[in-house]
Amino acid sequence: MVLLTIASVLSLGLGRALAQSGVISPLARACPGYSNNTDVVCINRYASAMPPSFERQSSTGGVFSPNDTFVETQVPSDPSFGLVKNATFVVFDQRGSQILGPSPKLESVFASRNDSIHEGPVYVPSLDAIIFSLPHQGIYQQQIIHLNDSTPRLENYTTTPPVYAVNGGKLFNGKIYWAVEAGFSFPSPQNGSLVAQRPGIYELDPSTGEVTTLLNNYFGQAFNSPNDLWVDDQGDIWFTDSWYGYAINVTVYPVLRPATYRFRPSTGRVSIVEDSIAQPNGIGMSPDRRTMYISDTGVTDFENYPADGPLVTATTHWEEILLGSYIINKRPIYQAQTFGDDGFHVAQNGYLIAAEGGGVTVLSEYGEMLLRIETGFTVNNIQFAGPERKDLWVFGEGEIARVTWDLVGMANE
Repeated sequence: MVLLTIASVLSLGLGRALAQSGVISPLARACPGYSNNTDVVCINRYASAMPPSFERQSSTGGVFSPNDTFVETQVPSDPSFGLVKNATFVVFDQRGSQILGPSPKLESVFASRNDSIHEGPVYVPSLDAIIFSLPHQGIYQQQIIHLNDSTPRLENYTTTPPVYAVNGGKLFNGKIYWAVEAGFSFPSPQNGSLVAQRPGIYELDPSTGEVTTLLNNYFGQAFNSPNDLWVDDQGDIWFTDSWYGYAINVTVYPVLRPATYRFRPSTGRVSIVEDSIAQPNGIGMSPDRRTMYISDTGVTDFENYPADGPLVTATTHWEEILLGSYIINKRPIYQAQTFGDDGFHVAQNGYLIAAEGGGVTVLSEYGEMLLRIETGFTVNNIQFAGPERKDLWVFGEGEIARVTWDLVGMANE
């Protein structure tokens, strides 16, 4: 009798567990206006309460696992989640579907090297072309995508003098400003002569191909490996200096703490503005120039990581308010849902577009997840291009693709 009573209690408890209230069903559905387009799927209430049987893999060892994503989460109790696995555009907020336009499309344009990252893409309107870099050991030139033909055309691009391992770039007043990682001498791809270089900030005149060194030291100490930059309306250059140049073996062991700097080319003055982020990476500014965004990719790891360096297990966008020459009110606004955010841009309406793991993430200016574009390959950087800045070019490992939608990029990005 006692055993029967206990068994009854356990059965009742199990029944309550299976019938938990609040679980969202279905988790996914066809988006309004896209009922015949399986490439677009909407997530109900951010899938904030899944059936308890859900499971997601984790990336380990500081290396991104393609299965460690929201869309690869296993939800055996809800068949609607199968819609998510097959979609390209995953909408979390109605503002996400509003920027897609009536016929969003992701198309592969070029196959590229899968043993190198792709960074620093800059659209040059006067050339109707995108100049970008493969910052990898042994690659001593950049590449250019010509967009003024009926079919985009990809070629190698070499400056005078050549520059090794460009990682970030922005266009300002007709010039391209580069954050350059490499600190070793290298053979010129033009004639094989040895070119000496230090990590720093460089200026390219895209009309002539001439490059000028603007900054390559902090009071006599070489920078670690400048990663990305932003040029404000006064021409001051804000740039991140992380340790990734050492990670890919294009410069020496880092000495300076990872930090973000402000450089004023008009005077040569450089000053540190932030040094608490584990590995500062992408950097951008809001359209009103009052808010700065910096991505932290301290989740990454690599061999021979300096023992006394910071290493965190999460990736966060940081928001910082500008006040004169300083930044204040720093606060986290978003933790990457897929590994970490590399390069990112700010759209004309203030939305943040980030290269994140195996796709592109669109956030509101407050860090709210609006939309996810699943590319199927690891994305390193992105760039708006075209006369209206509505084409988003996606640069990743082994592939370069283009997104056609209704979101518009800022002119100087």
